[in-house]
Amino acid sequence: MILNTPSDPNIQKMYDWIDSHTDEIVAALQGVLRIPSLEAPPAGTNAPFGATVRQALDYTLELSARLGFRTKDVDGYAGHAEFGEGEEMVAGLGHLDVVPEGDGWRYEPYGATVEDGFIYARGSSDDKGPTYAALFAAKALMELGIPLKRRVRLVFGCNEESGFKCVHYYWEVAKEERPIYAFTPDAGFPLIYAEKGITNLILEKPLPTGADLRIANAHGGRRPNMVPDYAEALLVGTKEAQLNAIRALKRFWDKNVVFEVSDGGILVKAYGKSAHGARPTLGDNAVARLARALQVVGLAEAETWLDFVAETVEATGAALGIAHTDDVAGALTSNLGILEYTSQNMVRLTYNIRYPVTWTFDALREANRPVLEANGWTLAEYHDQPPLYVPLDEEPVKTLLNVYRTATGDNETQPTTMGGGTYARATPNAVAYGAGFPDSEDGPAHEPDERIAILTLTNAAKIYAQAFYELAK
Repeated sequence: MILNTPSDPNIQKMYDWIDSHTDEIVAALQGVLRIPSLEAPPAGTNAPFGATVRQALDYTLELSARLGFRTKDVDGYAGHAEFGEGEEMVAGLGHLDVVPEGDGWRYEPYGATVEDGFIYARGSSDDKGPTYAALFAAKALMELGIPLKRRVRLVFGCNEESGFKCVHYYWEVAKEERPIYAFTPDAGFPLIYAEKGITNLILEKPLPTGADLRIANAHGGRRPNMVPDYAEALLVGTKEAQLNAIRALKRFWDKNVVFEVSDGGILVKAYGKSAHGARPTLGDNAVARLARALQVVGLAEAETWLDFVAETVEATGAALGIAHTDDVAGALTSNLGILEYTSQNMVRLTYNIRYPVTWTFDALREANRPVLEANGWTLAEYHDQPPLYVPLDEEPVKTLLNVYRTATGDNETQPTTMGGGTYARATPNAVAYGAGFPDSEDGPAHEPDERIAILTLTNAAKIYAQAFYELAK
């Protein structure tokens, strides 16, 4: 997309600064993309999400300080960079953590390879690239030295992909100042004014005992918000039972399911395709493939969980009793994200649910309860993020939408809603704003060969600079 020439000379100067610093922006982004900032167990003081997430935050705060921002490390949960004066503050909120890379990449997942105008890496589009676009946008505005009514702050979260503990700590524990208006560069343009509620339902059920053939262990999935691309189960039992299982598996044909026989038992492996948990139909669920394969073996686990998985893997939530829709954000989606066997001889299933913005978690839970009771499941845990809905006639939506339309000339593409969750739902007066353009070929988030176009990076930075300018002046 080619942006319009600004009529405001100050905005043109910001655009020019970004164009003249493109190489610097790309190099800085490559540096953070090469840090595999996956959440891990705490790694000492001020590293609650592991060493590599801490490394990404250090890199970003040190870069921000070199760029001239005032910086603060909020105990490793998050950090921020700020410039300007004034009693009030506007903010952009991005995150530095990433989901696991998964399989099927043509490029090195943390290589930050540049090819044909794109940067390839996990986190390039979700969300390090957009976060750095916002950071350099603020730098471009800072360079002008224009007196502003409000300060401008960039917040860098470290736990967005697996729970929002970072911003909860930032706002609720550390009691950091809340912005007057804010946006998060973690979705698409023009903007997202509603986000579905997100809940993880963790179901648990005892495993059968005493059978001639049983599943000794099974697991699949990396995160609740990813469609599992791999799952496996180890079958053990009497010699005769294992021979019967081998015969059944040989008759069952699925090119994405294989098995290996050893002294330890029969290891059944299923392969799928990863996708974002908000769009489960774009993936191929390996846990479901595994369950369907094991159904032919005649295991007692069929009635325990195999049949249940095969039925409830569908994306509407109907088999869980929770299918629902509304006129704002559309239909509920369900992703079976994790299968695990526990040391307490239990099977656990984690469903990542995105529910309509006019519904509530309490209503969802009541709708799901009869299904769990009928099938012998217990709701062991749940984690809920309520939906976000900001009407189109309220701020900051009006200003941000006007900035996008003025910059691009795109008066046709309408603000939309999504099943994904961003920091906007944890921040007052905030919405998701870019960085994906309607005609861009960036992403796909949470999938192999994630990428962002350098043109997307610079165009988003220009729009973010203008947005900060309008919100803060």
